[in-house]
Amino acid sequence: MKRAGWLGIAMVVAASTSLQAGDAGDIIFSQDHPRKMRAEVIYERTDRELDITSEPARIRADLDADAYILRLQTEISRTARLDFDIGAMSAGSGSHRVVGGVGLRFLAFEHEGWRGGTFAQIRYSPDLGDRFELVDDERTRVKFDLIEGDAGFLVSYRFAVADQFHIAPYAGPIGSIVRLSGDTRSDDDGDEERRFRARQRQPVGLVAGVGLQFTDLNSLRVETRYFGDFSFSVAAAFVF
Repeated sequence: MKRAGWLGIAMVVAASTSLQAGDAGDIIFSQDHPRKMRAEVIYERTDRELDITSEPARIRADLDADAYILRLQTEISRTARLDFDIGAMSAGSGSHRVVGGVGLRFLAFEHEGWRGGTFAQIRYSPDLGDRFELVDDERTRVKFDLIEGDAGFLVSYRFAVADQFHIAPYAGPIGSIVRLSGDTRSDDDGDEERRFRARQRQPVGLVAGVGLQFTDLNSLRVETRYFGDFSFSVAAAFVF
């Protein structure tokens, strides 16, 4: 547990100082489903305000992205887990591209129905496409790679509604750093390509969600995140 705790702290520091906020997730660990595996299927809708920093005058823009994620939860200890995300992401009206990531979550405290936990995660998606209004006031096609790093602290309270049905709302602060890096793409008029860079406008926000937990911790979950705009995700978890 001590080693897992130090590893979690290191990932939090790394994610918050080196890198769209992804789904923060729930505070469930292997102690809750011993000798079983757990996986989640997640849909995310992300709306984030950006600063396009590669233009002579910094331009404000919006990133709209959708992602479909399979999150595999692996055990580090009874109170710490390592997650692997794999799926598809699209930005604007562009086609879906592969997205992958890794995250770490560990339990900070537990008292009766209360829990607190820290999380950190990093994701990467290459070759996304969208249109942005650049300095020439035209919507220019852009192809870019996206990297995002999130870290935060969640507090949840789990209470029973029926024998095999619990509700677990959760909330907490989150930090999220987003980097877009790529090039503009020429249209039929033959404009020259140029470098494109953008980053998040607001790196600190809030996350809140609620999980509906059934037999063996199979569950449904809804989450929203706020960074000037609202993003949301829905997830279904399976224990097997």
